[in-house]
Amino acid sequence: MRFLPVLVSLATLASAGLTAQVAPAAAPETAKPAAPATQKIRTVKLKMRDGLRFEPPRFEAKPGEALVIEIENGDTTDLTHNFVLLRPGTRETVITSALALAEKGPAQEFIPASSDILVHSQVLAPDGAAKITLTVPGEPGIYPYVCTFPGHGMIMYGALYAGVTLPPLDKDPNIPPTAAQTTVAGAGKRPFAQRIFMPEAGPAAIAVALAGSQNVCWDAGQCRLRYAWQGGFIDASANWAGNGLVLPVVPTKPWWRAPKDDFPLRFGSADAAAPTPKFLGYAATPSGPIFRYRAGETEVFEQVIPAAGRPGIAVRLQIPRAKGPVFYRAANDENSKWSSSVGTWNGGVLTLTPAQAADVTLTLTSALCTP
Repeated sequence: MRFLPVLVSLATLASAGLTAQVAPAAAPETAKPAAPATQKIRTVKLKMRDGLRFEPPRFEAKPGEALVIEIENGDTTDLTHNFVLLRPGTRETVITSALALAEKGPAQEFIPASSDILVHSQVLAPDGAAKITLTVPGEPGIYPYVCTFPGHGMIMYGALYAGVTLPPLDKDPNIPPTAAQTTVAGAGKRPFAQRIFMPEAGPAAIAVALAGSQNVCWDAGQCRLRYAWQGGFIDASANWAGNGLVLPVVPTKPWWRAPKDDFPLRFGSADAAAPTPKFLGYAATPSGPIFRYRAGETEVFEQVIPAAGRPGIAVRLQIPRAKGPVFYRAANDENSKWSSSVGTWNGGVLTLTPAQAADVTLTLTSALCTP
């Protein structure tokens, strides 16, 4: 395995409160100072795993301790990741700044310009590796580390505890909830999102446990809902324990599946060609994730939530800058039926004006759902 060194300038280290070991200049021959004691450098191994996880999700260090962090991308799902160590309490701010890079992100390794970033790796392809040498800041604290690749940071993070006592793993608020459980993703928490390979979906799937008893698979590669099921959330234990090739278990049969390979949005005409979707990430909210993507040139925000007052799900779409009519192709099947808060239906196609498309909720109910 080839390690790529991470170079950090002295100015960057100094501004972050870090220190680098630099060989002293040669002393005059008349001066014979005692040789300085060499600080022992400890190695910490960190792996990027399937399911957007760092392993370990946390580790301890002493303030001022010299470390070498050996980072390996062991994600078998062909996802790229980076490692970014931050000042305490700044994880969400840096994630937001990284997402705002938009098209400039790849050229900057998805690293925003921020004084809150202490050190970072470059983006690592699968099986890629890097080494970071640093001295832990002297101020005791909990220093978060995170992957700032778009869509990863809200669930792919961990914590370096410097001079701070570790809490019990299942009560640690500084690591992802999935780090403390090994069977049902989210350990029963709802709403909850887990990015993971899913049955009948592309490699960029996101499983979402909604409030109540409904669950959905949302495909970030195709930027669309794939299927919905009722009951328990996914069991990912075999996936996490192995090499990621074993898919998580969906405990009940889906009560609805989307038409195959049919992106539902059209712009200008109901018969227009399907726009090319591009996933831009998602924001975690108390009511569940809000997905952000671009359909052609049009930005879309989408959130799946429980249907109000009836068994099923609702899809809230926000298209704030539509330039013309918007069409949503939502074919009903023998058990399910779509309805909407605004717009006009014709043969399973919803027509929206730009004003209506700015905020519309589509509701999907089924005879297969139970209250």
